[in-house]
Amino acid sequence: MRSLKLSLFLGFIISLVGCQDKIVFSKYKSFSKGWSTTDTLRYNFEAPDTIKPYHLFFNTRLNQDYEFDNLYLIAKISFPNGKQIGDTLEYEMAYPNGELMGTGFGSIKESKLWYKSNVTFTEKGDYNIEVKHAMRKFGKIEALDTLQGIMDFGIHLEAVE
Repeated sequence: MRSLKLSLFLGFIISLVGCQDKIVFSKYKSFSKGWSTTDTLRYNFEAPDTIKPYHLFFNTRLNQDYEFDNLYLIAKISFPNGKQIGDTLEYEMAYPNGELMGTGFGSIKESKLWYKSNVTFTEKGDYNIEVKHAMRKFGKIEALDTLQGIMDFGIHLEAVE
């Protein structure tokens, strides 16, 4: 089992290295016991360029403990001048038969999810992106205490070619 995890991890790293020339910023958060509702993920980066456009992606690694078809997220971008933009997002994560979408071998699937395209960071300074999940059980109002099956969640900032 340990060699399988190592093989999957190495495959993940190799796939990232192949795309490194476009990636300007990349950071991940790993979860050993799921993503808690109270755990807001924060990604800070300096504006790489004030003229060139970039794409922002969220990246996930899920295992078979993920029991939903979709993933609801609340994301917020804070600009150097204090301005903020918030989004409520929904991504499809499984096919109608329950099989997880994404790439990977066996029960672990990786997905690259569009967040923003052709973004130009016109202000010099630090940008902050905050993300939290907004998952609920069907028919329930209260959020899940912990979202199981999500192993890693990250963000990529890529230069537009």
